[in-house]
Amino acid sequence: MARDFQGFVHEVQARHPELVAQVEAEVNPGQHEATALLQRMEEAGDLRMVLFRKVRDVEGSPSRFPLVLNVFADRRLCALALGLEPSAHRTELAEEFARRERGRRDVVRVPSGQAPCQQQVWRGAEADVRKLPIPMTHEKDVAPYFTMACIMKGLSGEFYDATFTKNMLQGPQRMSLSAHPHHHLDFIVKEYEAAGRRAPVAVVLTHHPAFFLATCALMPYGNDDYASISGFLNEPLRVVPSVTWGDAFWVPADAEIVVEGEVPPRLRAVQNPFGEIAGYYQEPMEMPVMEVTAITFRRDAIFQAMFAGHYDHWNLGGIPKEGSLYNVIKRNVPGLKAVHLPPSGCCRFSCYIALKKQFDNEPRKAAMAAFTEMPNLKLAVVVDEDVDIFNEREVQWAVVTRTWWDEDLEVIRKIQSFRGWLGDAVAIIDATRPLRRPFPEKNRIHPEAYRKMDPKAYLR
Repeated sequence: MARDFQGFVHEVQARHPELVAQVEAEVNPGQHEATALLQRMEEAGDLRMVLFRKVRDVEGSPSRFPLVLNVFADRRLCALALGLEPSAHRTELAEEFARRERGRRDVVRVPSGQAPCQQQVWRGAEADVRKLPIPMTHEKDVAPYFTMACIMKGLSGEFYDATFTKNMLQGPQRMSLSAHPHHHLDFIVKEYEAAGRRAPVAVVLTHHPAFFLATCALMPYGNDDYASISGFLNEPLRVVPSVTWGDAFWVPADAEIVVEGEVPPRLRAVQNPFGEIAGYYQEPMEMPVMEVTAITFRRDAIFQAMFAGHYDHWNLGGIPKEGSLYNVIKRNVPGLKAVHLPPSGCCRFSCYIALKKQFDNEPRKAAMAAFTEMPNLKLAVVVDEDVDIFNEREVQWAVVTRTWWDEDLEVIRKIQSFRGWLGDAVAIIDATRPLRRPFPEKNRIHPEAYRKMDPKAYLR
């Protein structure tokens, strides 16, 4: 059986029921109720995946689709998505992602009529996105948004690009396509516009979580993301001809729900405010428009959404980038031990790097490689391998005990440009022990005593 979302849910429920919660009471996501519950759970330290069984759609009617949120909120769920044990959710997870990023697999084409994602098809006026239980996330969001992955195909190359982005509802069959200038989608839209052609696009709303993690890898423009996604699934991705364009555009066969549409040339609409990843409302801006042509889905489909600006959102993008950065830095700094994008920096704006330093310039080399690869990154903190970069207390301890501010803190101007209000400068903190001057040895408990004194044996 191909890997799909419902198989993943069944696996988690059977093997690790503590990582999933179900809500049987009726919830109206359009009235902020779903995300309000997730906020209260987060405040209590509860990051479980949540499956809402009875929900209402955008129009307030009972929806045929259950709603799932927080699929990526707990790193242990992300480890399970890549076939690891939940305990391997730290450095092992980033290393596994880095390994899969280096591999690709074939893509398997299946004929129409054999794809779960097309068991039901809505066309024409029936393809009304308001029938879906799309949540309102934050108080001042201007409208409901799809918050999953968009698929486009290069006009001048046989490659499919999968980009995680959002789509604001503008009407029953109309929404925005959030193709920012740094997105590959923007390149493709402009390529079609230059040719005076409508650009096909498919929004994949639910699939196996490894599918979505793969879409957030830092792959170059022109990469065939379908082949890369196969590598992350650890099996060939199955695709099927779309109902709108046939075999001119293929869509993931094992998705739960796919929305097909087209982007007309040079048509724009205003979207936002929307509460985005940094924890602030994104300002109004003009984006391309997507006109919906069809909605296809499994008979028992589940609708997936993202809890934007929270752990669900941060981990989805952060864990893949940890893997991508691991590959990039390791090529230049062989002593690299671990990379972490912490939630305190929204898994985007700060990076902790642990390495076994051989030369004094390696912390700066590692940091600069990270800045070059990530357009959002503002701060890189480099520590020795004895520091647990998943423990921010240890990172801060290394910063205040191993850093000489006049030598080990560096600000570099005019590096980043994505979010103007964040500034374009970046900072490097070299919190590694010096190689050329004396430095005291780190305290540690006697190892034999540590192994012996298991709290489970001694504490009652």
